[in-house]
Amino acid sequence: MTLGSGTSQAILSFLADGGLDKLVRIDLGFTGCCDSSLALTACAAHEGDLAVETEGITFFISPDTYQLSGDITINYSNEPGREGFSITSSKPISEWDGFGVCKIKT
Repeated sequence: MTLGSGTSQAILSFLADGGLDKLVRIDLGFTGCCDSSLALTACAAHEGDLAVETEGITFFISPDTYQLSGDITINYSNEPGREGFSITSSKPISEWDGFGVCKIKT
């Protein structure tokens, strides 16, 4: 798990503003118009999840999703019209891997 510059602060700020625990799940997400991609959700672990703590945040991922994605990098962008998190993996999930940005779901 690698977090880009400013990413942990953006995640921690989002979680604090919502009164949420410092727990984030990485899972497959579907936007309805493109291939699947990786997504972030503020929630607790599921049984059997892999966990990694970095920069004060605990990330969870299912073993199946990790096998599909490999190592993950999350970057934060606050550019106008492109504010959110881009998630890339060592084994790209789709041809759009890391292209778009996502919000953290609750």
